[in-house]
Amino acid sequence: MAKYVIGDIQGCHEEFMQLLSKINFNPSTDTLYLVGDLVNRGPQSLKVLQWIYKHQDSLVTVLGNHDIFLLGRYAGVIKPDSYDTISDILTASNAAKLIDYLRSCPLIFQDENHVLVHAGIYPKIDFNYLVALCDFISDNFKSADYAEFIKKIYGNKPDFWDETLSPLKQMRFAVNSTTRMRFLDTHTFSLDYKYKGEVFEHPHHLIPWFKVNPDLPLSKKILFGHWASLGFLHTSTFIALDTGCVWGRKLTALNLDNFEITQVNAQSNLK
Repeated sequence: MAKYVIGDIQGCHEEFMQLLSKINFNPSTDTLYLVGDLVNRGPQSLKVLQWIYKHQDSLVTVLGNHDIFLLGRYAGVIKPDSYDTISDILTASNAAKLIDYLRSCPLIFQDENHVLVHAGIYPKIDFNYLVALCDFISDNFKSADYAEFIKKIYGNKPDFWDETLSPLKQMRFAVNSTTRMRFLDTHTFSLDYKYKGEVFEHPHHLIPWFKVNPDLPLSKKILFGHWASLGFLHTSTFIALDTGCVWGRKLTALNLDNFEITQVNAQSNLK
């Protein structure tokens, strides 16, 4: 009864199947954690999502920014992107069921030892408050008027956290920090969306979110993806799992019971 976590799949179905075969994943006994960004950019987003939907009882996934983009595209409240590879999902005969499944996925999931999230946990917010806020957001994603909700929370502002923000702005910040965060401003701790280069060569006014001392340290290890240029990184407080499969690198699985790493090479480079 093994428990695995896998980094950003992003429509790379062939590599996903190879990786599952390599770890001998058994959906009857094993559990699979997915850090989000299941779809988009890669060539076979529909096949990935169909496999996940079929085996949903054996896995846990959190939403990534590309997954929320898909929800918005399906709902007709987000404009197409020239790099989209989700049209096969939008026109699939069972699209409604696949979308409903995604709508049911949380932004944050935690077990006794880990916190699963796509981009990270913002260090200057009370974690329990963030979890409650994300639970409320999930309720809105599952509601009948989720399209209007996505339209309201989709945007870059505010890029800072303040308890005096309106409920809507707090939810928008929570979505952006859990699904899009990489660097923070060193003085204001605001989210930076512009710099996407190497983590060790960043501008002096920026700092990786995980290098900011949290107001209240977590007792659980954070599992996240989203940051392909960071690659696999395992520290005492977090494990980064996006190893850039969609950009021609690798797809990574980690056994959470013994921390054994398993990887497969990307079949093509989409960069």
